Amino acid sequence: MPPVALRVFGVAMGVLFAGIGVWGIWTAAGIFRRRGWARISMLVLAGLLVFMGASAVLGILVMPFPSTPGVSSRVMENARWGVAAFYGALALIGVWWLILFNRGATRQYFTERDPARESARPLSIAIIGWYLLVGAAGTALAAVVRMPAMLLGLIVTGWSALAIYTVLTAAVIYLGAGLLGLRERARRWSIVYFCAVAANSLVTVARPGFMQQMQRAMPAFFPAGMPQLEGMWVFGLMGAAASAIPVWFLVRRRSAFPQA
Repeated sequence: MPPVALRVFGVAMGVLFAGIGVWGIWTAAGIFRRRGWARISMLVLAGLLVFMGASAVLGILVMPFPSTPGVSSRVMENARWGVAAFYGALALIGVWWLILFNRGATRQYFTERDPARESARPLSIAIIGWYLLVGAAGTALAAVVRMPAMLLGLIVTGWSALAIYTVLTAAVIYLGAGLLGLRERARRWSIVYFCAVAANSLVTVARPGFMQQMQRAMPAFFPAGMPQLEGMWVFGLMGAAASAIPVWFLVRRRSAFPQA
């Protein structure tokens, strides 16, 4: 990537992490004030923590560690297990939060301070809708910095990648806004979209020579001397699992959408 694109990418990541930090502080303040929305926010954070922690554990145990000159294999193996233990602890914290904030006593504790208000839009649908709208900013940024696109095992670059990201940005904006508006057509196409994302994730990492293509398309991130990663299928499964979660909620909450 050119230096300007790397700076834009760095600024975008900084803004993302700052936003997550503000979200955490805002949620913690709400927990102390016994706000009902803060309990829901904690459940969302806990779910993300479990998924990311468990995925990291699986990845670190499957992916080979690069050999380091002057460091014994025993030390590297201990480092692997240490990193796995760290992410495993984060996943267990997420499980603890999910159990704690789903207990009846906890719900009553927050309800007494902040009575629940009825809403026509289920919380899960609202989260998926906003996730798509926020994701549109990411795909738009990828188009601006000319990131290569991965399409069913093919690495697409140049103007073709720009066209893919442009269409994808418009599509996710339409789907996200449609879900927030409880439009049935948007719900159905969102299911199609997430299934396509899962298929793209699985097919891409299963394609022979995937790492060589990535090294040619993005040498700054995947240098030529980088060891070949033989456990890429793990990341494909993670991507498919992440896409299956919103599909489950979109199917389960279909009664909230007025039928055409």
